[in-house]
Amino acid sequence: MTDSLGYKAAIPGGCVSDLVSMAGTSDAGHLLKTYECRGDLAAQSPMSHVAQVTTPILILHGEDDDRCPVGQAEQWFAALRERNVPVRLVRYPGGSHLFLLNGRPPHRVDYNERIVQWLEQWIPVAGTPVSPS
Repeated sequence: MTDSLGYKAAIPGGCVSDLVSMAGTSDAGHLLKTYECRGDLAAQSPMSHVAQVTTPILILHGEDDDRCPVGQAEQWFAALRERNVPVRLVRYPGGSHLFLLNGRPPHRVDYNERIVQWLEQWIPVAGTPVSPS
């Protein structure tokens, strides 16, 4: 399966789904609002475009991420699941925004293993059928 943009699978980490709430809940939200996303934050938010998403998505997120609060990932997950988009959310307890670099070793290993598994599931090797989950 390929979406309208040609993606077969996606794996966001430090997910941002709602720029309006992000501007008020992130430790750097004011910078996002002031310097990166000027104008109508709601219109720029992924949540405003979720109905167009068909790509299978694996969301990997640290529970203690102050830069991209975990609620952003939960909101995106719920919206995709509601629309029957293949989606999985994995929360890493104690994980900061940079847990992949400085987090617990078992979390870092798990993160990488899940990426490989997700890609193998949704992007088959030539001649190999995609297995449903």
